[in-house]
Amino acid sequence: MSDAPAEGPLGYLDVSAPGVPKRRVPIFGQLFVGRECAGIAPARRMVIDDPQISRNHLEVRLDAETARAFVIDTSTNGTRINGMRLERAVPMPIKSGDVIVLGDLTLTFDAERFTGSSHVDPGLTRARINLSPMVMVVGDIVNYSTLSEMTDPGVIASGLSVLWGELGAILRAHRGTLNHYAGDALYAVWEPSAVPDAVALAITFALAANDRVGVLGPELPLRNPDGSPIRMGWAVVQGDAALSAMTRSVEAVIGDSTNVAFRLSGLAGRDGRAAVMVTAAVQRAARDRFMWGPSEQVMLKGRQGQETVFAVVAPATAQQPAVTDGAMPAHRTGPARQ
Repeated sequence: MSDAPAEGPLGYLDVSAPGVPKRRVPIFGQLFVGRECAGIAPARRMVIDDPQISRNHLEVRLDAETARAFVIDTSTNGTRINGMRLERAVPMPIKSGDVIVLGDLTLTFDAERFTGSSHVDPGLTRARINLSPMVMVVGDIVNYSTLSEMTDPGVIASGLSVLWGELGAILRAHRGTLNHYAGDALYAVWEPSAVPDAVALAITFALAANDRVGVLGPELPLRNPDGSPIRMGWAVVQGDAALSAMTRSVEAVIGDSTNVAFRLSGLAGRDGRAAVMVTAAVQRAARDRFMWGPSEQVMLKGRQGQETVFAVVAPATAQQPAVTDGAMPAHRTGPARQ
């Protein structure tokens, strides 16, 4: 029985590569292309067994109401449209007939209703995208690369589907918006203008999600090399994001705040650190709402200077008052392992 949506495809990708028969892949609103595309329904993913292709290389997104189509590059090695290299994580408009190239693969977009110009009008872009403060949470699976090398891709996909489903429900309960899953990571945002308690909700979500991973992990068929269940590291960061009117969702993050979130999540839960860590700005905004571990000066890859980060211990309670920074004497300082 097919799992394809009943309404039928909105468009197609005609796929060709040297020495490989051509094929036509339907697009049901969204199509994820990559080496794994873990956690994505089969009808909405195109898996490519090629080491040049990232686990989650790109996404094609079609908006039937506005007859606009976009491709979003999320890869390591990059993507080209009509010979032009895409900027990572920034949606690029496409039209029927445009050619997308990744590695040795050529994808030709074909859709009758998406025939408008794919050229970006700078004036239109400024009108449709607005900067807004955001609170961002990234949850990253510890040792995912090693785990994925020793685990069957089908087992990974089914396990991540369960995991992301559980964490998605917790996210909705905490009024967060899922931006995307990046294979081994979850990326979510809160808009303080719409959710006044955004910082506290984001931290509470990270704590609750981490607790759920602790309970769910032993039930999942995903194991570390030593046989232990999966763990995740969580980072909470504040910064600016670009809001697109296309889907009323966050399409791209401006500046380096999102990079800080991903890099800090890669430190959390490792080398004796707490599973949930936040930047100094987040800690100041929620100082009295949570119990804090010691601050730490870390070097984040790709940035100059040190970042001050804090471990989150637990929500503060009437019986157990919040610990402010400086109350715990043990502070670790120095570059963090990348």
